[in-house]
Amino acid sequence: MRITSVIRFSLITVLLLLNMQHVHGAQQRAPLPDDKPMAMVFGATISSADVMPNEEERDAIKQQVKDNYAQMLDYVIRVNASNKIYERVIEGYASQKGIVLNEDLVDKFIETFSSQMTDETSTKSIHEIAVKQVMQYQTEKAMFEEFGGRVIFLQSNPMMPIDAYHALLSRYRDNGDLKIIDKTLSETFWEVFEPPFQFEISPENIDFGQPWWL
Repeated sequence: MRITSVIRFSLITVLLLLNMQHVHGAQQRAPLPDDKPMAMVFGATISSADVMPNEEERDAIKQQVKDNYAQMLDYVIRVNASNKIYERVIEGYASQKGIVLNEDLVDKFIETFSSQMTDETSTKSIHEIAVKQVMQYQTEKAMFEEFGGRVIFLQSNPMMPIDAYHALLSRYRDNGDLKIIDKTLSETFWEVFEPPFQFEISPENIDFGQPWWL
């Protein structure tokens, strides 16, 4: 499975949850997976309970996939765990590099997208989303400046420095700051860095001079 198919499936899952968020399953629920450690990032454990979809989301999944509920739930848990790893790595690298949030970029993000955000379309405030996006952009820019390499286009991230991520994550793995305990999660997590990439950006078009939303 390549990174584009992983992201595509993830987006389908997100849309499924959003579209079904008001559905409450009346049928008997399948038993939840046992809580277990899945990964450790900078000494902090990520367990399956930390990334378990909430009850409403689980009901939505079961309504949609029915007999495949257990497999889909297991998949969503691993997607959430991968996202949590990325979040902690970004936070840790930004802290190590002394990256300070650019408030001007936060304001510009809000100006660009505030009209598209409502309480019905997002569970997070526009300011919270803006802060996360700006810090991600600033951190990925620093990653690319340090490691270089290939950059790919994703719907969720139009300029993702895939080789820089791989280099940084490999460094953290080798020095013990990143440990992926769950075998299946480890396989799928590292597999996304294997080329070829469907939407690789040409070197002459790579520009981290400004974020994608400007």
